[in-house]
Amino acid sequence: MSGRGARRLDRRGSAAVEFALLTPVIILMIAGVAEFGRIYVVFSAVNKIAAQYAISWADCSDSPAGTCSTEMSLYTPSYALGNIAPQIKASGLTLQMFQVTMGATSPTVVYAYPTGSSLSTAQTNLIKATFSNGQSAVLVTATYAHSLAFFPKSTTALLGGLLTPSYSAVQLKS
Repeated sequence: MSGRGARRLDRRGSAAVEFALLTPVIILMIAGVAEFGRIYVVFSAVNKIAAQYAISWADCSDSPAGTCSTEMSLYTPSYALGNIAPQIKASGLTLQMFQVTMGATSPTVVYAYPTGSSLSTAQTNLIKATFSNGQSAVLVTATYAHSLAFFPKSTTALLGGLLTPSYSAVQLKS
């Protein structure tokens, strides 16, 4: 063909090539925006859980002795988590909760959940920086293992640390 017919076929062919090249890029961009939105929601939910648990537990009166320990065990079931952050799965959440009394140089753990847990160096430093000698406090650390919805095998290695948000919240015990 020559003339107008050849130009029309040439344009249709170039539009098909452009579409074929741009479609995967646009799909990746949309999936990326959706995934980062999900990651933001998870970060926010984990922060909210840590803060709400710390506030709630700090208000617990330990009279009679052991009341706060019993209350700690009520915080962990999935229905309790569902009321605070329904968008995350209880199976992916790890909680560490401590009631401590600050000594002259270091905190002493009064209650710990899970039983037998000990404070990490970062948690100890957070308590030391926040509270003074003689104060009683609560520290809650929530860590969540987030799973990707789009292209998990190829993007998990790239996002690494973003997929396990961890927050610690401290509250003065009343």
